[in-house]
Amino acid sequence: MSRPLGIVPTRVKRTVLLCLTLAATPLFAVDVDPKLEKIIREALPVCADTTVKFEELPVKLPPRFSGLVVRTESKRHACEEQLVSITSPTGGFFLGQPWPLANEEGANVEEKLRSFTYRNLQESITPVIDRTMKTDDGLYRVTLLSTTENGKMPMEGTLDPDGRVFFFGTFRHLGGGSVADQRVKALEPIVAQSPSKGATNPAITVLEFSDFECPSCRRASGYMDAILAKHGDKVRYVRYDVPLNGHPWAFAAALAGRAIHRQNPELFWTFKKQVYDNQENLNAFMFWDWARGFAQDHDLDLKRYDADLGSQEIKDLLLKGEGLAFANDVRATPTYMVNGVLVDAGDDGSALASYIEKALVAK
Repeated sequence: MSRPLGIVPTRVKRTVLLCLTLAATPLFAVDVDPKLEKIIREALPVCADTTVKFEELPVKLPPRFSGLVVRTESKRHACEEQLVSITSPTGGFFLGQPWPLANEEGANVEEKLRSFTYRNLQESITPVIDRTMKTDDGLYRVTLLSTTENGKMPMEGTLDPDGRVFFFGTFRHLGGGSVADQRVKALEPIVAQSPSKGATNPAITVLEFSDFECPSCRRASGYMDAILAKHGDKVRYVRYDVPLNGHPWAFAAALAGRAIHRQNPELFWTFKKQVYDNQENLNAFMFWDWARGFAQDHDLDLKRYDADLGSQEIKDLLLKGEGLAFANDVRATPTYMVNGVLVDAGDDGSALASYIEKALVAK
C-alpha cells in the first residue's frame, strides 16, 4: 500500500506528520474505557499482527472534550499509524488528525486556518466557516476549499468556537450506528455514481480507493478479479477514484474513465486494465491523445466523449469524492473498504480475500 509519505497528496501527508509533533514530548500510557476501546478498534483498519497502544494527549481541547493518542504498531509498515481519538460531551467520536490553531498567526480564525494550511501543507485554501448553527457537539462546520486546475475540492471538518482546534475529517455520533455504517452512508452519493460490477444485491460491497497513476494501485489492480470470479453473486466491487495531487495525469485518467463509463459501463473495465498495463509509458504530455485513441478504437461517440471531458459537473463529482474520501479515513492509495470497514489487503491481496471469505460465512 502506498503510504502518505509517498503517494497521498501533501494535504494528507502533512496532517500525519503534524500528529507526530503532538507527541513530541514523552507520553504515558492511559487506561481506556472498554466501550471506547471497542469503537476505536472498529474504526481502525483491520490489519494482521497489529498492536494498539493508548497514550495521553498533550494538547488542550475544548471544555468537556477528552482525547488520547492512538498508536498502532505492526510488522507491516502500511498498518502503522498515530492518530488522535476525541470524544465530546454529547457522545461525538472523532479519530483522525486535529490541527492546533491557538498559536497560529492570524487576526481571525480564517486567517489562522489559511496560515496553518500554507505553512504545514504548502497549499492555499479558502476556509468557509458556518457560524449560523453549531453541531450537536457545539462545533462549527468548516469547509476548506482547495483550488485546483479542475475546480475547487471541498474538505470537511469542524472547529471549536474559540478557534483553538480544527478537527480535519468527520465527527461521528456513537448513537448513530457503527462507524462502518456511518462511512457507508457518507460515501453513498459518490459510490452510486462510480463504476461497479458484481452482485446486484450484494452481501458484501468492496470500495477500492485508487489512483490511475499510483504504482501501488497498479500492483493491486487485479486483487478483486479472483474474488469476483468466486463470489460475483454475493460481492459488489466499486472503483472509487482518488486522483492525487502530484500525479500529473491522474485526474485526466479519472475524468476519461468517467466519460467512457457514461457511454459504455463495461468498457470502463477494459480502460482501467489498459491504463495500468501502460502506466509506466504514460505521461501528462500524451495521455489525452492515448485516451482519445482508446475511445475512438472502441467506437464511442467522440462528440459526447469530448463534452463529458469538459463537464464541470463530472469534475466537481470527482473533486467532491476525493474530499469525502479524506474525511472518511482514507489516508493512502489503494485503500479497501468492505461494508464500511477498512481492511488491509496484504502484500498480495490475500488478507483482503481472507477477510471477505470470513465475512461471507458470517452472513
